[in-house]
Amino acid sequence: MTPDSTGGQLSHLSTLQPLGKSLPFDPPAPTPPQDPDEPRRVFLQHFEPQRRSGIANLFHFSIRDHGCTTARQVCSQVWQTVHRRTQYANDPETATHLAHVLVVMQHDQTGALAYAQSVLEYEQLPYEARQRVKTQRAAPYIHAAMQGKDVTAPQLAMLRRLGYEGTVPRDRAEASVLIDELMRGRGEL
Repeated sequence: MTPDSTGGQLSHLSTLQPLGKSLPFDPPAPTPPQDPDEPRRVFLQHFEPQRRSGIANLFHFSIRDHGCTTARQVCSQVWQTVHRRTQYANDPETATHLAHVLVVMQHDQTGALAYAQSVLEYEQLPYEARQRVKTQRAAPYIHAAMQGKDVTAPQLAMLRRLGYEGTVPRDRAEASVLIDELMRGRGEL
């Protein structure tokens, strides 16, 4: 796709510089956040929720597939990948999204570097620790998805097996919490 086919949306990209190549300033080193997920949340807030996993993957793949070992290298690799993809975007929506990624990385370099550092730290964790982090991050979304849905037969069977004799939980989320509490009480979780 040529820049003109996006209605001029990408015409400004030639003026942007990739991180790690030619920065207009040397951003301050990010201060360690109180919450280890803060850089991830703050930087990804620039993007629509349905696009955030794709953005995250760009950062993770820059480490896994390209061997980046510093935040600046990660950001530079992400920049190069996104810039290359803008040249081959087949539709205006994708082209606009990719251009937005580049603009955000240019205007929030400190956030991009902090996010890249958090991804580097995550990727350095042992596999089991990464799995625990993924489970902890997913728990609120799983719980929300279970709310308002009828309790399943396996959940009811598990509650009976655990000796629960109270009222039937109002939804899957409540049943899940009860099961976890009962299992923890028995030392099974």
